[in-house]
Amino acid sequence: MSLRKLGIIAAGAAVAVTGLAMPAWAHVQVEATPGAPGATDATLKITAAGESATAGISKLDVTADPAIPADQVSLSDGPTGWAVTPGSSGGFALGGPALAKGQDAEISLKVKQLPNVAQITFKVVQTYSDGDVERWIELPGPDGKEPDKPAPVVKLTAGAASAISPKPAGDDDDAGAAATAGSGSLARTGAGDRSLAVAAGLLFLVGGWSVVAGAGRRRATTTR
Repeated sequence: MSLRKLGIIAAGAAVAVTGLAMPAWAHVQVEATPGAPGATDATLKITAAGESATAGISKLDVTADPAIPADQVSLSDGPTGWAVTPGSSGGFALGGPALAKGQDAEISLKVKQLPNVAQITFKVVQTYSDGDVERWIELPGPDGKEPDKPAPVVKLTAGAASAISPKPAGDDDDAGAAATAGSGSLARTGAGDRSLAVAAGLLFLVGGWSVVAGAGRRRATTTR
């Protein structure tokens, strides 16, 4: 087998493995308006992507650090039938009738006063109607590497009109701009991209083996 053929097969395997190893990018974003420390009557917008292939989002359990308790929060806009209730860890929960499969949860809240700090971390436990749970609660490690399920972090600045948690890693500029503009549509860069990467790798592998098999048949025909 030539080095060129081995290279084709190795490239395919690398693409497939990379696709399987890709992290699940952050699909929960939080925006605060005004985006200043200690802002009163602030609007908090939470957008969670509906990524289950079998069920819709039914609940978001949010724990902020520093704390934002449920009695400081009221629902301004959200899915029909949803309400704010005390959360399981001292924060607040948002839930109600399950959304349609693939529909994003878009919620606007009124907060009496944001914590007077430079940043707020929001740990979000996202529950689907079939019982599946996604935990967006992880923090970067000492090396600063982004975890697989990062918690949204909103950085507050004095006088800022708004502050939004960073766009999902790996998203393109257009997707990030759409999220920042408040479209409520988060770019899917997790499961969908992993599937594409794996498919591309498999095609490389099939192509490589086809080249090898074809060469083998040609050699066999020539020697007859």
